[in-house]
Amino acid sequence: MKGSRTQKSVTNTVVSFVSQLIVILLGFLSRRVLIYSVGVEYLGINGLMSNILTIFSLAESGIGLAIGYALYKPLAENDIEQVKSLMRFFKYTYRALAIGTAAIGIAFYPLLPFFLKDNTAPDANLVYWLFLLGSVSSYLWVYKTTLNTSDQNKYLYTIASTIAQIVVLVLKVLILYFVQNYILYLAVDIGTTIVKNLIFCRIVDRRYPYLKDKNVRKLDPEVRKSLFTNIKALFLGKVGYIISQCSDNLVISSLVSVTAVGMYSNYTTLITSVSGFVTTFSSGVTASMGNLIASETKERAYEVYKRVDFINYWLYTFTATCLLCLVEPFVAIWLGQDFVLTKAILILAVAIYYFKGINSGIDIAKNAAGLYYPDRFIPMAEAIANMVISIVLAKRYGIAGVLFGTLVSFLALSFWAKPYFVCRDVFEVSFARHAVREGREIVVSVLVAAGTWYAVSLVSLENVLLRFGVKALLALALSNGLLLLVYFKTSEFQYLRGLLESAANRIGKRKKHE
Repeated sequence: MKGSRTQKSVTNTVVSFVSQLIVILLGFLSRRVLIYSVGVEYLGINGLMSNILTIFSLAESGIGLAIGYALYKPLAENDIEQVKSLMRFFKYTYRALAIGTAAIGIAFYPLLPFFLKDNTAPDANLVYWLFLLGSVSSYLWVYKTTLNTSDQNKYLYTIASTIAQIVVLVLKVLILYFVQNYILYLAVDIGTTIVKNLIFCRIVDRRYPYLKDKNVRKLDPEVRKSLFTNIKALFLGKVGYIISQCSDNLVISSLVSVTAVGMYSNYTTLITSVSGFVTTFSSGVTASMGNLIASETKERAYEVYKRVDFINYWLYTFTATCLLCLVEPFVAIWLGQDFVLTKAILILAVAIYYFKGINSGIDIAKNAAGLYYPDRFIPMAEAIANMVISIVLAKRYGIAGVLFGTLVSFLALSFWAKPYFVCRDVFEVSFARHAVREGREIVVSVLVAAGTWYAVSLVSLENVLLRFGVKALLALALSNGLLLLVYFKTSEFQYLRGLLESAANRIGKRKKHE
């Protein structure tokens, strides 16, 4: 069991990492072509529509996670009948959600102009309808993705998704370069996504042929009750989370400008791309963590969690440091100096990335354990605080004011509330000890980032690409070197070292056999 669990985590992580790299590189090319073919305003509209449709997905909030958690145990026990019952429930629920999202989207349409400040794009309304079509269609197949992920086989979906994304990105780049038509660009995106989902459904049907069985029993009353309890708790949490995540672009677009959304989205694209690499680790181990919590003692689960959390902390510390040092020169090379924003925006954006990132280790344990009820009101409180602060500061400080609202509201609520409940209810350990350890780690991160940033700022070479390359190598080496200096003797680092040595040995053995 242990070997299987570890192997699946490694497979999921490696496949996700490679896929992320390919998609991100093509995404950078696509974004550059988009800006210089149809303009930065369409970039802002693209980001705004994505956020609006994400808010519409509130109807789904809680269902996917609740079902995913409910599937861990029957999959581990090979209880096919229970899996079939859960999947049928999932299927019909999402069909209803597709209809509900379409209705909400139609009702919202008259309010759309309010969020398009200083918009000059003539086809913004058509863009909205295309985004709505893509969102609604996705509900028809997403439930099968959850089954595959809960069974620790996320790599299958990742491979299929990556192939589709590569095809889509290549087609979109060609359309933008030769035709310069944003509507056709979107249509191709939606069409290929639908085809991708259909293909993946066929893959899942072949892997789990019992899903086609018509003889499916009703969910047990206790299971149904537990599901709805988790869904209600998750809904409250997800509403706040989604509003908090999406409010930045909504506030910027309505109080600053749509173009400002496009300018800032270049930074978020870079940060999200880096985050995608880091989260391949967490997404690869979440299902395995769920399996572990369901089958092992709290002590054993906590020991594994500490190791996962430490690796997560290390990754976010050095990647946040690298972002702080490299975002500005990268944007200047990638898009031009005109697209470089103020240092205040950079610092706030990276700080949000870092603090939410180091807290994601807690999210892994929380979701894996199905702990959705205790902190259900926290995200909503955070969202309200975020909106109030952001709106107040947006008119005077622009994007920086909005980001400050996001950071302060998160640090004041979710950052500490989630660990408290996980420590208390999942692992039954002292929250105070966790808070002290977290505080020490944050201090180390700040010192590492400040020292590295200063050292990198001293690099001065005439050749732009060479200067960026030297800065990148210095940021990577110095941030990791300083972390190594601090944590070399800890048990968590020794575990990480063991994993790296084991991976290196396996690679060496493979090469010898070849």
